Amino acid sequence: MNFIKKFIGTTSTDEVASIPSGKLFLTRSKQSPKGEIECLYNDAYAAIKQTTTPFFYQLCVTKVYQEGEREFSSNSNYSDDEYDEDEDDEIEANASIVSPNAKYDSRHSSKDEWVFPITEDLRFFRKDVASDGSSKAIAWKDLNGDLGDKFEFIVGDDVRNSDFESFMMTIYKCLYEQKYHESSIKINDSNLLKEFIHNPKSELLNFDDLEFEEEEEEEEEEEEEEEEEEEDSYSDHSEEAASEFKDAKQPKENEGQSLFVDNEDINSSNSETNENERQAEPKGDVVYSTKKFALHLYDSISGTFVLKSSSVDLKLIDLSKWEHTLYITSTDGLIVNATVSKYMNPTFNYEHSSFIFNHYTFKDNEIVANSWSLKFLEFNDLVQFQNKFVVAMYETLNKKKFGADKGEDEYFVDAFSNLDLRNKNDSVSEEEEDESEDESEDESEDESEDESEDESTVEPEVDESAKEFNEELQTFGKKDKNTYLSVGYKDRAYVARGDKIGVFSQDDKSLNFQTTINNVTDLKGHNFNPQKMLLHQEDQFLILSNPDVNDKALYKMDLNRGKIVEEWKVSDFVPIKSYAPSSKFAQLTNQQTLTGISSNGLFEIDPRLKGNKLVNDQTYKQYKTINNQFQTLATTESGHIALGSGKGDIQLFDRLGVNAKTALPTLGDPIVGIDVSKDGRWILATCKTYILLIDTKISSGQKNAGKSGFTAHFDKDKKPTPRRLHLLPEHEAFINNANHKNELHFTRAYFNTGIDKKETAIVSSTDNYIITWSLLKVLKNDPVPYVVKRYKQNVVADNFKYGSNNQLIMALQDDVSMVSRKALANPKDVFQK
Repeated sequence: MNFIKKFIGTTSTDEVASIPSGKLFLTRSKQSPKGEIECLYNDAYAAIKQTTTPFFYQLCVTKVYQEGEREFSSNSNYSDDEYDEDEDDEIEANASIVSPNAKYDSRHSSKDEWVFPITEDLRFFRKDVASDGSSKAIAWKDLNGDLGDKFEFIVGDDVRNSDFESFMMTIYKCLYEQKYHESSIKINDSNLLKEFIHNPKSELLNFDDLEFEEEEEEEEEEEEEEEEEEEDSYSDHSEEAASEFKDAKQPKENEGQSLFVDNEDINSSNSETNENERQAEPKGDVVYSTKKFALHLYDSISGTFVLKSSSVDLKLIDLSKWEHTLYITSTDGLIVNATVSKYMNPTFNYEHSSFIFNHYTFKDNEIVANSWSLKFLEFNDLVQFQNKFVVAMYETLNKKKFGADKGEDEYFVDAFSNLDLRNKNDSVSEEEEDESEDESEDESEDESEDESEDESTVEPEVDESAKEFNEELQTFGKKDKNTYLSVGYKDRAYVARGDKIGVFSQDDKSLNFQTTINNVTDLKGHNFNPQKMLLHQEDQFLILSNPDVNDKALYKMDLNRGKIVEEWKVSDFVPIKSYAPSSKFAQLTNQQTLTGISSNGLFEIDPRLKGNKLVNDQTYKQYKTINNQFQTLATTESGHIALGSGKGDIQLFDRLGVNAKTALPTLGDPIVGIDVSKDGRWILATCKTYILLIDTKISSGQKNAGKSGFTAHFDKDKKPTPRRLHLLPEHEAFINNANHKNELHFTRAYFNTGIDKKETAIVSSTDNYIITWSLLKVLKNDPVPYVVKRYKQNVVADNFKYGSNNQLIMALQDDVSMVSRKALANPKDVFQK
């Protein structure tokens, strides 16, 4: 079989690939009156053929006759008038011309041949027919059949497995060409085609899965029983798994429990202050509408989504001036009018064909957060809605039309679409074993700790040293709160509180209060409240800054003397926005230089220079564009630089004084903090309501494949896929309801770090919750890859203890503490009333 014929050049009528033997079946739902399985051809030949339309192909399954069988058939009483002459002519014409936008009728076939256009709508997938995998089949959707109907071509036993795999590879290449209208001849890596490998578990394939579908009329007693069990819900069935829809016919443990907002409250809470506004549909252009979904509301008591209505109407409305709204109504009067914004925390759940979002309203002068779920009838309905919604989100956040920049558009879509990122990540299998080992080693260090007390929902007892620190500080000024945390690479941690700095030592399990540096002043004796602190030169010094005092200077504090000993005037005209060590572990050495940024420039700071400390040579990069809004930076072990801006874009540099090797576009939100793994492979970019995890390794199929985005360029239209780390919408809504607010605010996220340690975990916090993500679980697309812990006070800053991925150091508003990751709990246990 010449599977590669077309891709090395053939005529337009050649077969691209073929399988010489197999059987064609039509399979249906168990409820179908037509029967579950129908054998169409007991002996068949499958071929992929190129049409005369560029980049469009079709799958042809032809009946194979044994010797004498055709003659016998022609003499039988079988009549094929319905397939005769005119229809055969039409089929022959259509075999070479397939309209890319037409909805193809898959039942338009002759007695001896079925023809299917190779498009994503058919959702091709492979399946093992035998339990031992010895018999394989190609399956695809019957577009003109009933729900769940599909065709299956069971490959003959005489077909080699390699030939079958090559045939499937050819189908995926055809889908690639059909989608992107470009040749697939250069694609040799199957990872580049995984977006076309359909997962049948990601959609509803039969009537059993339509939990909100109304049953046909039966006896009255059965109807009443079904009505009682009509509501379906999400329910966590294990500590490590995501919420899954319950079968509507299963009894619900939480049956009868009230929602955190009941029906009456929903209608009122989703009304604005003006009753007429609630009733009126917003004026604008309807860009999308559908009724093919059911509306669910999250119940924080049971921890499940509960059906509110299956008779609903959705409209996505363009209100002009870069504003959109999601307007949902039900036949029983329920109205949800949700403005499209980043605060929605939009989440697409492909496993359940659902879209989850948060909606904030005012009730009794308080903000009420509701977490809604739209569960679509079919996966394709979700995809159609997603295509429209992501465009609306892009235009709302970026205030410009979608489609102007293909690379930027795709980067945004990938981030907000919750794609199956395992398909694009070639590193999980290479690294997960090492990461798992590293993580288990660190956690095993603490196995001897007594963690028997349940600490998932209550604040632990604060260290006596922290209490001592707070009591001491209170004598100097009760108005101040902890504002900044700097964790040393040795055994110290420093907490800023007004013009005071608390000093703590670290052991394996706790922090120990050492002393307070009181009344911090500059060299002129003026009070100085540090806004940023950076440990320097083997943790002997702190480099401090306070733009309110002087935005063009840094201050060097000698930690042995507990006072500022030097003022570094960086520039006469360039305000310092932020600064970082010249390399990730430079603080462990006597390295004196730093890397700094202004809002428009990137430079080296050398305190050994006389006068201004900004190194004004070829390494100083001042950009001509005046609105870069540089805001935060981090460096790798090799000194490569990641820079985030207030506009939300990220730039990667291999050294000072040059243009960025990689520029990643904005998602519409400022970057408020950035961290990098020591080897530069991973970037953590903190935004206000989510965190981006970005793989800088250039994927296969690109010019600089295998290299880092710090040292080489990505192809223009192949930016890395950003992973959005965020709380599930229902968890975010729980926090906002509890704290009477409408948005989260993540603190700067960090990897665990150490010269001989691999990054395996991420820490951040929001409000009074500390959160850690397992990097391995994120890479494996675990639906809930994080654990949380609730405190009575807000967490203002946090980080890992140096060299550990298990011990967390945090500064709360009035306390300082160390806690083990083992004390954090599954969010389903924390985010319930």
